[in-house]
Amino acid sequence: MADYYEVLGVSREASQADIKKAYKRLVRENHPDVAPDKAQAEKKMGAINEAYGVLSDPDKRSYYDRFGAAPGQNGDMGGSDMGGFGGFPFGDIFDSFFGGGASSRGPRPTRGRDIRVMLEISLSDAFTGVKREVKYSVEEVCLTCQGKLSTEPDGVETCAQCHGTGQVNRQINIGFGTVVQTVTCSACRGVGKNVKKPCPECHGQGIVENEKHLEVSIPAGIDDGTTLRVGGKGEPGQLGGPSGDLLVVVRVNAEGSGFDRDGDDLIAWRKLTFTQAALGADVEMDLIDGTTEQIKVPAGTQTGSKFRLKGKGMPKLGRKGSGDLYVFVAVMVPTKLNNKQKELLKEFAEAGSQEAEEKGGGWFEKLKNAIFGR
Repeated sequence: MADYYEVLGVSREASQADIKKAYKRLVRENHPDVAPDKAQAEKKMGAINEAYGVLSDPDKRSYYDRFGAAPGQNGDMGGSDMGGFGGFPFGDIFDSFFGGGASSRGPRPTRGRDIRVMLEISLSDAFTGVKREVKYSVEEVCLTCQGKLSTEPDGVETCAQCHGTGQVNRQINIGFGTVVQTVTCSACRGVGKNVKKPCPECHGQGIVENEKHLEVSIPAGIDDGTTLRVGGKGEPGQLGGPSGDLLVVVRVNAEGSGFDRDGDDLIAWRKLTFTQAALGADVEMDLIDGTTEQIKVPAGTQTGSKFRLKGKGMPKLGRKGSGDLYVFVAVMVPTKLNNKQKELLKEFAEAGSQEAEEKGGGWFEKLKNAIFGR
């Protein structure tokens, strides 16, 4: 019997999403309605369905990876030639013997798969909160056949192997006797039906992939990487099970905002002129909400000095209040001076040197002598 991974054309490390994608591609390529050799296509589709039926179920896949195909698959019923326990986990055998195994209860309603999407917003959007539309694909019941797999009255027939129950019994030799285990029918994958005339829209799968548009509310203060869960907007469940959820992973892009973020706090830089830093000044700081706030800069402020504007940071998500804004200043040294500015700075420098000379006992002259050897 061919390896199930080879049948689907995937590696043994393939994710469930990869397996599902490969299966859907193979169904489109090998469906009897489109294949030139219908008989060969039906045979190949049987192998594809059997492989997908095992690898799409985490429990069955785990068993297959450890022990290979279970007896009863691919037409084998198993029996005394199995030898010992035939590779079956001991617990599974006794679950079947005592009626405690999940397989004895037949197919059960299962919850639909969660769908994860990414949504990028700006830092200002994260500050105010915003509504954004997300687009994603979801598998839903085919409207053409209403999930009945075919649009023809005689398009679906009862499975000949399980007689419509979706289950078959197999005997297992456990050394001191035999037990009967009820398992999902491999011919119809537990559906109990085989499709003779598949629906042209869903190709007999009963489901189609549709694009969805949904408006999502992003709360103020949301941080980068936060996941929002929208209940019931994922893929529909099977056999009446509940739908999965839509998981929206929010990416907050601060590029171009003029701010960096540290939790609920914001960090920004403000340039000061040489005179503002030297003499002191009241300067305006642009805030993230578009307003301004005055910062009182004291005389003699140096590059790297930090000012705190309390409550001017990001809203605290799910809590009252906001973080703070920390403003670091950088003193800009002029690079182009006119003659008057140069003269004024020379006077300033000479006045400073003279004052230092008077207070320092001639240290400036001593320094020049030491440098120039005078």
